[in-house]
Amino acid sequence: MEIRLYKKGDIEQIAHLLGDSVSILNAQGFSETDLHSFTPDNIHFKNWEETCLTNFTVVAESNNRIVGIGQIDKTGHINCFYCHPDYRGQGIGRQLYSALEEYTMAKNITTIYTEANALDRPFYFKMGFSTVQKQKVLLNGEIKSNFVVEKQLPI
Repeated sequence: MEIRLYKKGDIEQIAHLLGDSVSILNAQGFSETDLHSFTPDNIHFKNWEETCLTNFTVVAESNNRIVGIGQIDKTGHINCFYCHPDYRGQGIGRQLYSALEEYTMAKNITTIYTEANALDRPFYFKMGFSTVQKQKVLLNGEIKSNFVVEKQLPI
């Protein structure tokens, strides 16, 4: 397993990773609309290449297959964090998160935050996050619940 920086051309594999992850987890709250938003031909997904290149993005690669992605922006917001369900529980998420936290600390950012669904919130708790608030958001025309979680980093 290798954790490495995102490179141009990884986007096709990432689209499949996100699509597989959302479809496998569909029974846990993702709709067909959510699923479609992660397909490579979706117009909104076309901007992901630029987003991955302009933010700090790392991928987990196993046997030339991208099985995880973590992305954080310059404010400390985790924009994207996925691990393929077949690879969960193997420490990949922890390794991806560690890379994001190292980057954040090197940039002297003191808070990391994101929005987590109920399925992912326990992972963030294990990484030292706490819940700021529960919120309702409009996503793909549907109202969803999620949690704003954050972690204060040592200075």
